[in-house]
Amino acid sequence: MKIENFSTLGNKTNGIKAKKTDMERLVLENQRLLEELSGLQQINREYKSIIYHASHDLKGPLNNIVSLVNLMIEAKDLEEIDSLSKPVLRSISKFKTSLNELILIKKNENEPEKNGIVNIKTVLNEVIESINGQIMESGAVLTKALQITQVHFPRKNLRSILFNLISNAIKYKSADRIPTIHVSSFRQGEFVVIAVLDNGTGIRKENMDKLFTKFGTLHDESYPGESLGIGLFLVKKLLEESGGKIEVESEWAKGSVFNAYLNQN
Repeated sequence: MKIENFSTLGNKTNGIKAKKTDMERLVLENQRLLEELSGLQQINREYKSIIYHASHDLKGPLNNIVSLVNLMIEAKDLEEIDSLSKPVLRSISKFKTSLNELILIKKNENEPEKNGIVNIKTVLNEVIESINGQIMESGAVLTKALQITQVHFPRKNLRSILFNLISNAIKYKSADRIPTIHVSSFRQGEFVVIAVLDNGTGIRKENMDKLFTKFGTLHDESYPGESLGIGLFLVKKLLEESGGKIEVESEWAKGSVFNAYLNQN
């Protein structure tokens, strides 16, 4: 009888150990599933960001092609048409490059773009070239004064920020004067600040609170190539994700200055 009791006790002990092992496995599996869910949520957020990037990266060269073609239609001689055909071809090339980047997104989705030393002047010139048709069509005068030319920042993100700020300055130009845009860079504490100053329509005070909101539009009037209102939202998101920020000063009917703070820590 004693032997049977010991045997029964041993079986119970083994059963408890087995249940404990099963519970530990269940806890580990739940932890793994939670980590996997968190990863999927992160991928979902990245894809949303990619959609925003794509809409602008593709729209830029496409709008530029339209502007250049309009200028070609209005051209008076073959020499002028020929001079405009070259930037058209470059814009088409830019458009193809953006498409190729989108094709590679899936392949590189687990390899986020790292901060590297980027030349602000080089990226700025690329942006200007990508929208030169819009600059020519609007008659805008663009100047620059870069005290700082090197910055630690993802190249693609810097391009998106400059593209959005400069193209907005052109889009919301004043009908009363020649549009002028001035791009400058300087250091302020732990940040490199890129400022984009324009003499456009400016922003009404009552609209300042929705300036950087998703799908927020600031004008009642219809503007050529009006976007969905995600450009400045994207700029703010890109800066804040890297520890930066964006500030704006504006006066209605006089113009605006956008200061993008790029964190260098």
